[in-house]
Amino acid sequence: MCIEQPLVSVIVPVYNVEPYLLTCIESIMGQSYKKLQIILVDDGSSDHSGQICDACAEKDSRIKVIHNQNAGVSAARNCGMDVADGEYVCFVDGDDYVMQDYVEYLLHLAVDHSAMIAISTEMFTTFNPVRQENMREAVYTGEEATEAILCYNIPIGVYNKLFKRSFLLEFQLRFIEGLPIGEGFNFNAAAFQRAENVAIGHRQIYFYRRDNAGSVTIKFQAEKWKAGLSAIHRIKKDFVIHSGRLEQAWNFAWWRTNTDVYDLLVLSNAAKQYPKMYRGCREVMKKYAFCCFKAPVSRKNRLRAVVMSICPALIPMAMKLRRMRHPVN
Repeated sequence: MCIEQPLVSVIVPVYNVEPYLLTCIESIMGQSYKKLQIILVDDGSSDHSGQICDACAEKDSRIKVIHNQNAGVSAARNCGMDVADGEYVCFVDGDDYVMQDYVEYLLHLAVDHSAMIAISTEMFTTFNPVRQENMREAVYTGEEATEAILCYNIPIGVYNKLFKRSFLLEFQLRFIEGLPIGEGFNFNAAAFQRAENVAIGHRQIYFYRRDNAGSVTIKFQAEKWKAGLSAIHRIKKDFVIHSGRLEQAWNFAWWRTNTDVYDLLVLSNAAKQYPKMYRGCREVMKKYAFCCFKAPVSRKNRLRAVVMSICPALIPMAMKLRRMRHPVN
């Protein structure tokens, strides 16, 4: 790590996450790397999230709080980037929390490998709470990193990643406002393609909290998932690298997103309510199943393709059992 420590801006979009927010903020305040700017963007919360942000700011001078009218997570993150002063920027969701070495580890990857973007591929989740040691590090080209995220070998969300702010400014990289889902996937795909190199590590430094809501009985949000499917097409439309390997990787991302929507339709008993979407997902699942064997995806995803080709309902059934065994904390 360099002698003169760079300032790192940690941007947290906040919207009605009162039960989890203090844990999130305190995990950032307690980082082993101290030279931080902590930007809390309250996106018009109707609970006590805004007051929690203000109370934390009174305790720690590194915290800057912005209160906005509700405009969505993309607008909140863009607002945070607009006021960020750090040489590097990272993002934490308000209902998640980070390990003590979160910033230190990502900054090590970026600085030691002279990378515009640093990533850790592994994290703790509600369903995966056990630490797994993996000390390997690698440097990918922009194309390799884009292929990896389209193949779900890198988490598609913007969390667990660190970006050099001058790089974001140079290419005017922003989150797509008005997109209710897939905004992080689009942002990452756009950024990776423009990066000369991306540093990859595998340490678990982030806790990603899975959705609760009784999990299996949650109402299916059709408009949200229509936008999610559209977001995958937006990624392809915005490609700046055109190659066969990215085409195959995108085919997998399109297949995988449709299988995710199918799973949710089944889990929420909404297939009969949205028959057109259900049939569309089934058609894509069948047409694109073999893409899992043409792109460098995990064995788990290849097994998923085989299972869903034989008996699609098995996957949502397994998800239901997993959620019953691992309730959200």
